[in-house]
Amino acid sequence: MKMQRTITNQDAVSAVIGVIIMVAITVAMAAVAYAYFTGMIGEQKTATPAIDFAKSDSEKTITVATADVNANWNDINITFTNATSHAYLIVPKTGAMNAGDTIDLRNDQILRGKVTVSFMHIPTNALLGTYTIENV
Repeated sequence: MKMQRTITNQDAVSAVIGVIIMVAITVAMAAVAYAYFTGMIGEQKTATPAIDFAKSDSEKTITVATADVNANWNDINITFTNATSHAYLIVPKTGAMNAGDTIDLRNDQILRGKVTVSFMHIPTNALLGTYTIENV
């Protein structure tokens, strides 16, 4: 007569495999989180260009004082506002934005009186500056 031996305790094998799987999942999640937070995956953020303006109350102009190399007029929304209404730039500026580019409030827009000009960077929805000029 043969004796049969049965193994009834299989907990050690299952526990080891379970721990290995949990460690593998944790490492995979950490790798994905690292890639996401360092910008390797996901949407790339658009940087707002550094642009400085200088206004001249006597000349009724606003001039670009400095602009990043990647600054482009097509990415800028220019809004004119006075006490009663608002308008957008009638003479559209296009192409690269360079230091010395000028907006003449007497000729480039239709509003008169105390005019406020706002420059908004469209891709990042960032306000670049707001300038008010009297007696346009």
